[in-house]
Amino acid sequence: MKDTQGIAPEEITDQCCDVAIIGAGPAGASGAAVLAEHGRKVHIVEHEPFPRYRVGESLIPHCWFPLDRLGLTEKLDASGFTVHKHSVQFVSTQGVRSKPYYFFQHADHPSSRTWQVVRSKFDQLLLDAAVERGAEVSHETAAKELLWKDGRVTGIRTKSKGGQERILHASVTIDASGRDAFAQARNRWRVPDEDLKKIAIWTYYDGALRDPGLDEGATTIAYLPQKGWFWYLPLANDRVSVGIVGERDYLYKGTREPREIFEREIDAQPWIAEHLAPGKPTGEFRVTSDFSYRSRYCAADGLVLAGDALGFLDPVFSSGVFFALKGGVLAGDAIEAALAAGDVSAKPGLLGQALTHTGRHRHAATLLPRRAPQADRRCGRPAGRPRAARP
Repeated sequence: MKDTQGIAPEEITDQCCDVAIIGAGPAGASGAAVLAEHGRKVHIVEHEPFPRYRVGESLIPHCWFPLDRLGLTEKLDASGFTVHKHSVQFVSTQGVRSKPYYFFQHADHPSSRTWQVVRSKFDQLLLDAAVERGAEVSHETAAKELLWKDGRVTGIRTKSKGGQERILHASVTIDASGRDAFAQARNRWRVPDEDLKKIAIWTYYDGALRDPGLDEGATTIAYLPQKGWFWYLPLANDRVSVGIVGERDYLYKGTREPREIFEREIDAQPWIAEHLAPGKPTGEFRVTSDFSYRSRYCAADGLVLAGDALGFLDPVFSSGVFFALKGGVLAGDAIEAALAAGDVSAKPGLLGQALTHTGRHRHAATLLPRRAPQADRRCGRPAGRPRAARP
């Protein structure tokens, strides 16, 4: 990595913080909330205006734990953009539904009931929680470059929609840039999963069927005859998120038009055909491909990757938002411990130790070996001394 501390264009302004965060999605917002609650000065840069669209509406039960840590479970229950999810069910290629897997039959805990959410509103709720704790956010501001000095990340260079450039100095930077995978892309750390090279096509239906009672909000996985499956997620306001995941060669046989592919596969899945029959598609048919990947490293000196910026599995697991929330909270705790000790090195420093010790999330123990400098003190106070915590 090149040393970028020497750049000094005339129109670039400087700003200092304890932690700079790239991306205001679930990983960035949850990490920011934790750190701001500790009294750290946190600045998030987000290249899009909020609220903004995201897919990934189904939360697994273990999302309850980081959401409870952030004080958001009751707010989710009271919101108007969720549907309670008690179970997951599977449908055979012949259209036969399995017995639902009810979470409450396996755990007597509040986490045994989770949610289907509208991501634009859910992500806004998370970001609001970070701001309420004292985090600052710059919307429509893109991270352009990681700043490196002596083998350590010391912040980011940003550029706003209006063209204003800024150097954001930080003792630690969190890359929570989602599938943009900012650090992966710029350092060639991306490792694709050769066994999960699939594509997904999805859209939304209004007025489609829902199963009755407790099953109204169930996640349904409906299998296709040829190495693929549908997801079917009931959302608020009589809307359903429905999509296909499958092998590229299979789905693209005969046509590459998303709507034509989608309608062809509906005809191949009786349960899906029955449930969508009374509904009407709304919005565009969206496509993504080669979405399974991970980063070769989860951290470098002064840098931590979280959420989809670290890696992404197959959407059949509905694990993306959980890893983002849990990873953001774990990163926040690890960074706070490292800042308090004044050592933000990835290996063998306290930041690396904290990430490894909390490494039950994916790829957490893969640290980029670097020198172990102390936390940056140029911004006016030692890294171990946070500003006064908010009451």
